[in-house]
Amino acid sequence: MQELDSRGVSESLESYIRDRLAESDFFAGLSAGRITPWHVREVFGQYYLWRNTFHRWFGVCIAKTASFGDAPNAPLVLGGLVTCLAEEIEGNHHGLALSFLSALGVADPARLAALPVTAAYAESFLHCYFPAGRAGDEAIAALAGRELVVPSRNKIITSALSRHYGITSGLEFFRLHADVEVKHFRALWSALACDGKADSRKLVEAARLEIWEHVTFWDDVYSAVLCPQDK
Repeated sequence: MQELDSRGVSESLESYIRDRLAESDFFAGLSAGRITPWHVREVFGQYYLWRNTFHRWFGVCIAKTASFGDAPNAPLVLGGLVTCLAEEIEGNHHGLALSFLSALGVADPARLAALPVTAAYAESFLHCYFPAGRAGDEAIAALAGRELVVPSRNKIITSALSRHYGITSGLEFFRLHADVEVKHFRALWSALACDGKADSRKLVEAARLEIWEHVTFWDDVYSAVLCPQDK
């Protein structure tokens, strides 16, 4: 396998994702039905608030992409990012998220308030990758890693909510484009691979870090709602 081969890298990262999800307090508890319905609602409410800001992460990647004259792969990178962002906008993700929250029993999502951990996670990508010293390809690799978490994560969510919590409606939010995130990952990674100067070690490291950050976000939110005094 080539160092930046998208299929080989995705298989390696998917194995890492499975391990991280298996180690997660929240996802292990959700899979077993051990988390109370109230805590489930609280955690997913925080996820909804973060998800409403996700488009800003794409903005960082676009802003950090090298100019056309400096990077021959710039059109491929921008094309991949635009495709991902277009699906975010055109796929009615926000409407599906509201339907999901309604199925959970969240009557008024507008009254949800972000916990500090949620606000920190929303800003984490900007703080990490927007500074001038960070390379744009690392931001794109990190975003691609977050995309790759989605299929495995969503499989756990839809299975657990229907089996243990009686949630059978609103799950379209987690079933939408079931495999498209893997395609997003491979398209973005293939674009990065076209840059002969790319440091494969740093790119894989950035992807793994964002995978870790994303799963940790769910665990941190779960911990926060278990201990309200720490809000």
